[in-house]
Amino acid sequence: MKITNIESQKNRPERRNIFADGQFLIGVGAETLIRSGLRRGDEITPQTLSLLQRMEETLGAKAAALRFLTIRPRSEREVRDKLREKEFGPEEIETTINDLTKSRLLDDAEFARAFIRNATAIKPTGAILLKRKLLLLGVKKETVEQALQEELAEADQHGAAAKAATAFLKRARTSRKQENPSRLRARLTAFLLRRGYTWDIVEHAVKKSMLGGGDEDGEAGKGGI
Repeated sequence: MKITNIESQKNRPERRNIFADGQFLIGVGAETLIRSGLRRGDEITPQTLSLLQRMEETLGAKAAALRFLTIRPRSEREVRDKLREKEFGPEEIETTINDLTKSRLLDDAEFARAFIRNATAIKPTGAILLKRKLLLLGVKKETVEQALQEELAEADQHGAAAKAATAFLKRARTSRKQENPSRLRARLTAFLLRRGYTWDIVEHAVKKSMLGGGDEDGEAGKGGI
């Protein structure tokens, strides 16, 4: 077959219709056409047509991935899952992932660091909870641990937990002024553990905040958690 005409689509001018021997053959994006190098008068074989179709699929997968990434940063597995959901083939998905990785638009190490920074900026969050969330998003264990080491200094975790404990006690004492100190200590401990702090950080934060709270019956500083 010989290409007899190439024209822009009326409703989608960024796409081109290719005609061969006077008959419509295929519609492709302008980028696909440029990459293929095809022009009017060129011969087009079944192999060339198959190549055009694969190029279209790959570019479609990349466009879908980029739209997904504009909403917020994503892990590699999130992008893979999204493309599978949109029914792109394994070859197109792999090519898209490789291209995005090479261009640094997809970087699980940076994604993990940014996730940690954003999560801790919004509200106090411990390493255990952050690790759990990142693993669920498909980030590799070693990548998560490296990011946590880089972003969460031990002093920062102690300080953040102490700040969260102080805020919790302030809220609790405003609404439950007569609450038993032992029960208050238990609720505070559970709260900090839910926020993902390790036991030693929780224990230190609870003791420090309860001692500084000036409980009238003097029980706050007695014993462990």
